[in-house]
Amino acid sequence: MMTSLMKRTACMAAAVIALGATTGAEEIPNEPFFTTFEDLNQDDWYISDFARKKPSFLTAWVPDQVTLENGQLQLSLDPAPINSGKVFAGAEIQRRDYSHYGRYEVVMQAGRGEGVISAFFTYTGPWFDDPWDEIDFEFLGKDTTKVWVTRFADGERLPGKWIDLGFDSAEETALYTFDWGPEALIWYVNGEEIFRVEAKDRTLPTTPGRIYLSIWGGGEDQKNWSGIAPRDTRTMATYDCVSYVPMGETGQNCSDLPEFQYE
Repeated sequence: MMTSLMKRTACMAAAVIALGATTGAEEIPNEPFFTTFEDLNQDDWYISDFARKKPSFLTAWVPDQVTLENGQLQLSLDPAPINSGKVFAGAEIQRRDYSHYGRYEVVMQAGRGEGVISAFFTYTGPWFDDPWDEIDFEFLGKDTTKVWVTRFADGERLPGKWIDLGFDSAEETALYTFDWGPEALIWYVNGEEIFRVEAKDRTLPTTPGRIYLSIWGGGEDQKNWSGIAPRDTRTMATYDCVSYVPMGETGQNCSDLPEFQYE
């Protein structure tokens, strides 16, 4: 199914070149965005295809691990081929356009398994000639009844917070939202606020970034956080909808669809 990952060991810089990346400040259309994955429009999305050179990072991003089925995006994590140089073949897509302050939503189901990380996040950083700014929903497969929320602002890490969901994110599809503005950053699950950070108390991200969806397997460097993924791990995260509406504007959100409205 997959060609040798030895052909996929280009560093992140190569991926950035492929995207034709410039600084976020120069490339922000900042327009509403909405998709339910009837297709994967490659004018909108870049499918990651590289492996970090760092040996302790065990996952290579492989396009074959990205599939669509019945209007659902599937990101798979599987053992990598022998002699590939990596332990896992994972999956990641990133939106080509930048976005900034506004409401971000995803409808997804996390992957299960020790050491597995499924994510919905925004990111920009030195690879894009930007400060490192990031906003995260991260689901650790070792306990999918919780979600990890955090942010980076110019490389400063906010102490992350484990949030009890009250359900199993690997068993149920759910709506995850964050509102990002200059004064506050607020995370929601199924329409209910779960965590907030205010600018008066903590530095907030300010740099426009790209939307990412991903799944990967943790190793020794991540053992105190995610745990280490067994080499025979096979799992999948699924995504039904992604939307972004800039602050102060109107547009379609995932939560506007009847099947994704939660009380």
